[in-house]
Amino acid sequence: MTALGVHSVARAHQAPRDTGEDRLEGVFHETRTAARCLPSVIRRHVLAAVDAGVAAGSDDAARAALGRVDWILRGRARRRFEQALIDAALATGVLVLDAPAAVRHVLRAAALIIRGRRDVDLADRDQVARAYEAAVVGAPIRVPIASIVAALITLTMVTAVATAAVFVATHGPPGVYTRPPPPDPIGAYRDGGAPRRDPAIEQALASDLAHLVVASDGGAGSPSPTGGEPAQLARALRHHPAFAAYGQGLQAAWRAMIDSIERSAPRSETDPASSKATSELLARVHTVTDQLAGAGLGYFLDPEIFTKHGHRHFGIFAYRVEQVAFVRAARERVRVLSLRRLDQLNVSLALLGMKPEQLRDPVVLLDQIEDHVRTQVLPVLAGRPYEVGDEAWNASPEGRAVAALAGEAIRRELVVALGADTASIERATARCDQLITASVRRHEAQHELDEQSALDYPRVLADSAGPLRGDDGRATPFALRARTELSAYLSQIASDMWLPELALWNLARHAFRRTQGTSAEAYVAVVVLDGLARRLHLASPGPALHDGAIDRDRLRGLVAPLASRSTAELRTAAAALWTELFGRKLVRMVDDERANPAGTPR
Repeated sequence: MTALGVHSVARAHQAPRDTGEDRLEGVFHETRTAARCLPSVIRRHVLAAVDAGVAAGSDDAARAALGRVDWILRGRARRRFEQALIDAALATGVLVLDAPAAVRHVLRAAALIIRGRRDVDLADRDQVARAYEAAVVGAPIRVPIASIVAALITLTMVTAVATAAVFVATHGPPGVYTRPPPPDPIGAYRDGGAPRRDPAIEQALASDLAHLVVASDGGAGSPSPTGGEPAQLARALRHHPAFAAYGQGLQAAWRAMIDSIERSAPRSETDPASSKATSELLARVHTVTDQLAGAGLGYFLDPEIFTKHGHRHFGIFAYRVEQVAFVRAARERVRVLSLRRLDQLNVSLALLGMKPEQLRDPVVLLDQIEDHVRTQVLPVLAGRPYEVGDEAWNASPEGRAVAALAGEAIRRELVVALGADTASIERATARCDQLITASVRRHEAQHELDEQSALDYPRVLADSAGPLRGDDGRATPFALRARTELSAYLSQIASDMWLPELALWNLARHAFRRTQGTSAEAYVAVVVLDGLARRLHLASPGPALHDGAIDRDRLRGLVAPLASRSTAELRTAAAALWTELFGRKLVRMVDDERANPAGTPR
């Protein structure tokens, strides 16, 4: 198997010996041969991962081993592993993996299932152990055969540029930066908790980097640079000694990012170099974030690109990672970072959390959550209504009535969730911060899970948000966002044991507000409100979306009865609606208590 992979690569780089037809037939033959081997390769990777899990007494150790599999095969290998694990749990009767011995028994049984052993009583631990130990576990294949197969298929299509095609597939096009894979997690990024801090690096990110970004971007934002021209600032930062202390990987990534910032001065959107410079800057910043985590350091960089007056500008927001937490959905485990803003740039994001597209970790934004609690949640606890529309509608009799309903429903939940903490504003604030952070964490974790799976596009959403793909076959960003937010909001409501009503009303705001252009979240809100009312057998006043617009009067008719429903009823209806829309059962999110410290760091 390994020889096949090495031979295929070498063949692609050899000088042609025969005619074009001979070379084409040879490539076809090797492609077919390699493709037939892939199921065996996947099986071998899964068995090797199971062996790692048995040795460690941890199913997560097996999943970590699968994370190092060739990226083309990784998804299929993970699915085969998880299916075998479920089959083994059912066959052995061990449904709770709460001890290393139980984990090892289920993993061994899973290996026997993968091997097709039907002569073993999987409920008999001794028999399973003997059968497992008698089998030989082959070493996982490290040559990326699946990637090679993909390259070979490309070669069959364009034989005239075979060498160039393989070079691009392996190294990326000349002059285009290819982001390396992130380092293996260590410390809090592996186990949960608070990552390491370094005062010198924190100062560089919070102040020095912000000065360089402002100066390089033509002075957009604040604070005003005080250290001179961009070239001087870059020179001082490029060789900052704090980054060298953590190894060549972080040091090189940091220097390359500074170089990219210097090259990314504001450009016209029509400038041919603009797109390339922007893409490289984004990748370089993400690489620094990867390397910071690889060193166990609690810092995170978020590059944001925006257009103003026809020119593309950039900002790099710096955050401290206060907490690394993990969320579980059955056997899936998602890492989520809690961030607090470090820099003083006068641009902020009106978000409670986000899943950066090019990074593996969803994040929750503690500053925004705390502001949300103090300005919107605590006033409701004190008796205020919860306004959901724009300013004009909030002042109308209809708007005031809906705000009163929302306030009453949210307050009822808060009183139960906070208990005795309602007697102290400090304790009530801290508890609200904790509960809402956990709720947002689960929302963002659902985004990460959805990125790894083939999520259906519900017809009811397509009727409002438009088709998922355009005439050219490319995915439509607006429809993609609507689909992912529909999944995440329903999952959040279904998984939140304490405040699902608050999550629902936060979503409903998007539908009640009149803004320039209807947002994807507004369409999602209509689908969710209408679907929950239907699942709870509530009378409908008619479609809330008609003639291309959202009818707020009909929405009022939906939310009034929803506001009176219990937490359990809302959660159950949301889970059932998710299952109905996406064609498979929702697995509720829960915090991994083994990795998540109690409370939210302050």
